[in-house]
This record gives sequence, C-alpha cells and structure tokens, in this order.
Amino acid sequence: MRTHKEVKINFKVQVGSDGYPPVAVESLWAQPVEDGYIIDSIPFFTSDATSGDRVRAQLGDENALWFAGIAERSGNSLIRVVFFDLTCEDELAAKLKDMGCGTERMPQFKLMAIDVPSEVALAEVQAYLSDRNSAGVIDYEEPILRQ
Repeated sequence: MRTHKEVKINFKVQVGSDGYPPVAVESLWAQPVEDGYIIDSIPFFTSDATSGDRVRAQLGDENALWFAGIAERSGNSLIRVVFFDLTCEDELAAKLKDMGCGTERMPQFKLMAIDVPSEVALAEVQAYLSDRNSAGVIDYEEPILRQ
C-alpha cells in the first residue's frame, strides 16, 4: 500500500528505432528522505535506478519530479522477464518470492520486473531464470547487477 508521503519520479526512457520500449517516460514511486528519494518501485523500462536506490530529483514542468542522478546505490539488482508462455507466470512469480525477490507485472506487455535484494543469492536467481529460458518459456535481461 502506498503512503501519502510517496511521490512519483519521472525517468526519461530512450525509445529504440523499433519503437521499444513503448514509453518515453517511466514514473516510479519513491519515499522522500532528508537528502533525496528512495525508489520504492521496480522499473519496467528505465535502467537508471532500481528499488532501494537513493536518487536526486528536480522539479520540472507542472511541478513534476524528474530523475537527476543517483545519490547512493542500493545493493539490489534489477532483472526483467518477457514471457513466451504466460501459463508459467504465476509459478515463476511464486518461485522468485520464495527466493526472496520482489516482482511487479505488466501483463499487457507480458513483462515481469524483478527486484533481487542484496541479501538474496543472485547466482541462484540467474540459474533459475536461465533454466526457464532454456525451456523456451521466457527471455530475460539484467539491466542492473550489483552483487
């Protein structure tokens, strides 16, 4: 549940010549702290920051907050999955949760964003995703690896 103190921070996203990702801006929830904001979302498209990172932001047009840089990186990693077989989505989410990861889903694009906290064995998560990739049910990318 979101608190009333949370704010949205906008991140510019580079759209490729193939039109992907389908957005030029991604907004992430963040908690204001004394010297910035702590990201409280798992990003689907930006690779600038991930959950737990402390970031700087500046006010732009219409009083919107825009990402202005990393103040302190968390130890969290970000992995994104695209599903070729949606029947395995719930199983994958449950397994990742059991491993200690957080997930967010975007069904319209068959995407799952995965937060791998620093205390979770990243190699085990990668091995599991590699196995699911070899089975032909997903593909994945690792835009932020920190462990």
